[in-house]
Amino acid sequence: MKNRYLKNGQTFLLALLVLSIGACKKDGFLNVPPKGTLTNQITFSTSSNADLFLNDIYSNLPDINNEDEILDQYTDNDFVGASWMTGQSLVRSGGINQSNVPRGPANEFYWSNAVSNTSPGNPGLYDKIRKCNVFLAEVAANKSAYTAAWVTERMAEATFLRAFFYSILYTNYGQVPIITTPLDNQNGSDIFTPTSTRDQVLTFIEADCDAAAAALPTTTASSDNGRPTKGAAITLKGWVQLFAASPLVNTTNDVTKWATAAATNKQVMDLNVYSLFAPADGTGFQSQFLLENNWNSETIFARGYALPNNGHKREGILGPVIVNGGEQAWGNLAPTQNLVDDYEMDNGKPITDPTSGYDPQHPYVHREQRFYQSILYDGAMWQGDIWESRIGGNNQIDLGSTSDISNTGYNGIKTLDPRINGQVSLNVHSNTSNYIFYRYAEVLLSYAEAQNEAVGPDQSVYTAVNTVRTRSALPNLPTGLSQTDMRTDIRRERRIELAFEDKRWYDIRRWDITTGPNGVLTNPDYGMEITPNDAVPHTTNLTYKKVIIFSNTYKEYQNWLPIPLTAIQSNKNLTQNPGY
Repeated sequence: MKNRYLKNGQTFLLALLVLSIGACKKDGFLNVPPKGTLTNQITFSTSSNADLFLNDIYSNLPDINNEDEILDQYTDNDFVGASWMTGQSLVRSGGINQSNVPRGPANEFYWSNAVSNTSPGNPGLYDKIRKCNVFLAEVAANKSAYTAAWVTERMAEATFLRAFFYSILYTNYGQVPIITTPLDNQNGSDIFTPTSTRDQVLTFIEADCDAAAAALPTTTASSDNGRPTKGAAITLKGWVQLFAASPLVNTTNDVTKWATAAATNKQVMDLNVYSLFAPADGTGFQSQFLLENNWNSETIFARGYALPNNGHKREGILGPVIVNGGEQAWGNLAPTQNLVDDYEMDNGKPITDPTSGYDPQHPYVHREQRFYQSILYDGAMWQGDIWESRIGGNNQIDLGSTSDISNTGYNGIKTLDPRINGQVSLNVHSNTSNYIFYRYAEVLLSYAEAQNEAVGPDQSVYTAVNTVRTRSALPNLPTGLSQTDMRTDIRRERRIELAFEDKRWYDIRRWDITTGPNGVLTNPDYGMEITPNDAVPHTTNLTYKKVIIFSNTYKEYQNWLPIPLTAIQSNKNLTQNPGY
């Protein structure tokens, strides 16, 4: 990717995602007039037509499995040396301003097409929210055309989707306009909606989640996989409440906010619908991301994919570069040494503990299971080939960023299917595994974090964290931890459990640990340079040396993204975030 591909020159054919939902399976469901000629009267004349409109909103969920740059590249988890990628060029280099707001993976943060010249085929958050508002308004105005059950459930789905899109705005921009009606902009006056406060935006999302949860089913039939459930709505509410309770927002550490977040996440647990995916072979942590395990017991809300035209190419984008003698993938998942050092030993002790047994000259021995299920390291096996990042190896660390090969000495393998060749994936988008937005392990860790901050490390906190650890064969946390020590363990657990799932960006910001003397985005990113001590590169006599691969210069005020300048220019009632 660094030399052969330029992001601005890439063209992707984005076909409409066909979700595995009942409405999309009806005979003749595509026999409708071309989208450009549809009127609201035709679109909402029948529930089948209205379902097509809602399905289009589902297709606007972030398509991150087809994205070159995952959100972990904005953090200390992952580093790719391609200078055009915004993780390096804007975020970690402190270059964000109101004229170049990073769009995030799959344009996840993108504000709106209404204030830019971008193709309407690539909608922003407010374009997606408008679609939700149109659907809600038109269905309410045409209720007689539908069954009461359809109206209740579909309006709840659209309400959830609106809350989902607003949650992205809230957790990235903070204070944003709240728009609940489809603005037509006939004279311009109706688009000048002022900025709402963070508290107001939070309250709005909570209300939408409550309304959706009240009407959505607890479980769905397999034909409705991909639609939100009651648990998804409560999980979304619990997530934004956790964000609101965290130091970035909750600057006075009001413990009632932590208690509220804990209670909401506990509601998800008390549904008794979800459990950690844990097959007997012990591979649940890793195999839950494989296509045959889509919609497993741990998945709460996900984006689905379907062949022949709507698969994804995650293996080709993120996978190891040189495999079995040929270049197979772009290698856009390169874990940092910073992340690698946070994986515990298999005895449950961090490598900084003198009694852990960690040996810096044999750093990959006796690490916890999730390390081996997430990280491809020097000497590990991938698709029948030994992957070597050592000097002289087939994937020698690329400290100069001259090729696609990893800058860190590692490649990520979590969420990748080892049965799919990278080049095949790039050519035919052969994978149909889900992109999981929320899973039960996150709920357990969110509950544990909020409960620990609200009342300290009570037994329920231990139980929630240990449940996650047990799945990966780690011993329980030691008893008698202080609130501070438990906080440290929960944050480490969350980083490891959710690595490469686009969560770290939100966590380091809400914990307000991006900057300062120990800031994770003001201290350097590290890689591992491995040098053979013998004449041949395949020796086991190696020297390991941590090396700086990037010096971060992130700014504190960038914990909130700026409202785009084009939006400010279009609406003088918007309030820019401080620092911009």
